Amino acid sequence: MSDRPGLRLLCVCTGNTCRSPMLAALLGEILGRNGIQAVVESAGTGAFEGDAASHGAVAAMARRGIDLSRHRSRPLSALDLGRYDHLYAVSSRHAAFIRAQGVPPARITVVAADRGGIPDPWGGDDAVYEATARVLEGEVARIASTLSEGGRIGPSQGT
Repeated sequence: MSDRPGLRLLCVCTGNTCRSPMLAALLGEILGRNGIQAVVESAGTGAFEGDAASHGAVAAMARRGIDLSRHRSRPLSALDLGRYDHLYAVSSRHAAFIRAQGVPPARITVVAADRGGIPDPWGGDDAVYEATARVLEGEVARIASTLSEGGRIGPSQGT
């Protein structure tokens, strides 16, 4: 069990209908399986309030036994970012946006920074969403491993 119960994590993309809800769902599941108590949420830098997750995101997560059908988007600007222990951005552009909101760089990680982030699957077919989900699965395994090491959050990557 983590020595940091109640860890609050935020996953961030643009519209909060594809990448960040998928990332949050996968991350929440793996952290729970590893006994790390965390609240994992998502938001978008350009999101509208209340949009459903994209069909492709819902389908890709359903194939993994995760239900995204109730997800509704929310704008990053509507949140108190000081409430989150760590924020996971899907690109360096999103990380820069988060930093511009006053979040210290040490609390921000660019997911898949070594690959240039997570490409946006919006408008793609099921194969595109599947590829995105597979990349995200590998990334959440890395994040969970980092968080499992004494409940610590590692240093910011690629920011």
